[in-house]
Amino acid sequence: MSYMRSGARQRQILACAKRVFAERGFHAANVSHICEAAKIGRGTLYQYFANKHSVLTAILRDTLERVRALMERMSAEGRGLPPPEAVSREGAIRFSARQLRELLRVVFEDDDTLRILLREAVGLDVDVEKLLGEIDEVLIGIVERDLQRARDAGFVRDLDPRAVATLVVGGIEKLALRALRSDAPVDLDALALEATRLHAVGTLSDRLKPDREDP
Repeated sequence: MSYMRSGARQRQILACAKRVFAERGFHAANVSHICEAAKIGRGTLYQYFANKHSVLTAILRDTLERVRALMERMSAEGRGLPPPEAVSREGAIRFSARQLRELLRVVFEDDDTLRILLREAVGLDVDVEKLLGEIDEVLIGIVERDLQRARDAGFVRDLDPRAVATLVVGGIEKLALRALRSDAPVDLDALALEATRLHAVGTLSDRLKPDREDP
């Protein structure tokens, strides 16, 4: 018989639980379903988690830590921006979309996580709502900081970064939730680009050069 180290076993349980919660729904799923998917006995699961609720909160905390790590990494990198006169609107949009896609990749690393965050975990109880709120706050904080940097560099007009960041994150969540209602996989690349185009049209500065020079 092979044995997993405790950290690897816990990650395996969480990975299987994400799939179970996403496919069955949190309320319909039970510990037996998670154990069956992970090919473990109940006793093994209870070594790590008290019940299925604690499994869910562990999934949410893992997501929160990934987002916080991204914020710290992006802060450490301190990406500089070129003069806005040297960048076209389309170039600025695609650059912003790539940054947003990086954020979405960390938060919604797969469709299962996406379904849990936007559908299964919503409204369960105070503790879960607190974790969801913390994830939202960090997401908004990342977008807010990027908008502040872009505003200071002359890429976007004078705006309220916090308000716009809240609109961006909320809009993306609504778009993703709508996509989840269909059977098609969520295209995060298209979602990031569409959300960026929508918001950038109302935020980009007139100092950016046109996409095509007049003859």
